[in-house]
Amino acid sequence: GGIGLRKFSPVKILLVFLVITFVVHQLVSIFYKPISTESAYFYTARNGFDITGVIIRNETLITNSKDGVLHFMNLDGSRISKGGTIANIYSDENASITLSQIDSVKSEISDIESIISQNNIEAANLDVANANVNNKLNSLIFSSAAGDFLSVTHNSEQLLTALNKRQAVLGETTDFTSQLSTLKAELNSLEASLTNPIGKIKASKSGYFISKTDGYEKTLNVEDLSTLTPDFLNNLKRTQHKENVIGKIVSDYEWYIAANVSINDSVNFKEGDTLSIHTSVNSSPVLSASVKKINIADDGNGAVMVFACSDMNSELATMRSGAMTVVKQEYSGLRVPKKAIRMVDSKRGVFVVSGIEIKFVPVKIVYTGDDFFLCEKSTNEGALRLYDQVVVKGKNLYDKKIIS
Repeated sequence: GGIGLRKFSPVKILLVFLVITFVVHQLVSIFYKPISTESAYFYTARNGFDITGVIIRNETLITNSKDGVLHFMNLDGSRISKGGTIANIYSDENASITLSQIDSVKSEISDIESIISQNNIEAANLDVANANVNNKLNSLIFSSAAGDFLSVTHNSEQLLTALNKRQAVLGETTDFTSQLSTLKAELNSLEASLTNPIGKIKASKSGYFISKTDGYEKTLNVEDLSTLTPDFLNNLKRTQHKENVIGKIVSDYEWYIAANVSINDSVNFKEGDTLSIHTSVNSSPVLSASVKKINIADDGNGAVMVFACSDMNSELATMRSGAMTVVKQEYSGLRVPKKAIRMVDSKRGVFVVSGIEIKFVPVKIVYTGDDFFLCEKSTNEGALRLYDQVVVKGKNLYDKKIIS
């Protein structure tokens, strides 16, 4: 073995040693990190709790005592004024069919008049026409996927109009004037053949017309808010309506959300407190609300909280219950892990990477989570900034320490 070693000169041995040292250093540099960091990012924390909210509204049942065929004059979920016609009553279904045909022809006339009156520059631009078709198609797909069926009909009509306009740009349909005259003649003929209704159903108050009832209209009463108990909400019973009930009007002024809550959650509120309620309703994901009632159960094991709301639309008017989150306060700031916070010279702050060194940045904590802090976002010089790399692990840290 000694004979083989003499084949290597001291220079060669030194070179081999240097190469090995370099490789080891590179491996250490790759796999050994003296510090670990995480990015500071903007975050909103909510101080609240989840509920199953039961909606209580001022609802008026609509009844019809006359024989005949009903033709509703309003879309389900549409707003109606006091005294407005909810439905016409006809002696047979032919009139209702004729009215549906009239609505269809009027829609076609409106589309063509829109095409004729559109700006010539826009009409000559195929890119604009194609983009308009894509936008309307996306709206239709989105409303269908989201279950917003009240918008599906409207979006379908908008898509048809966009397709007709693109036809005009492509020159596939040219004689719109003749087509319009034919449709107007058809409309006049249909209206002339329409018989007079034998009766009308009028709205006794303003609000949202809903053609379906769920059986809770009389069970849940806005006059009984003070008597709501956890047992009552847990054992809600539907009421069977009479056969002559054809829908309801949901008033668009103050309405309520009732929910069973724990005593611990209820003691954080008092009547009159304002808050927000987050919902899964597409048209109203966040509702402004106030605490109307806090009813403590007789056995002290729970409570019913009643929240008052004034926002109303067709989607909320049809909803009876759902998962919601009651939010008393929201806090926004830069989120950092708890283990990143350190004390230096009696100041609370974090170490952040700045080039080849780390620097200490004082912070003001605005919210404490389970495993994180929210720090105040500031534009002041030397403050913690969005996406700063915050040190969460490291030894012998100090301000302006060189790390590489």
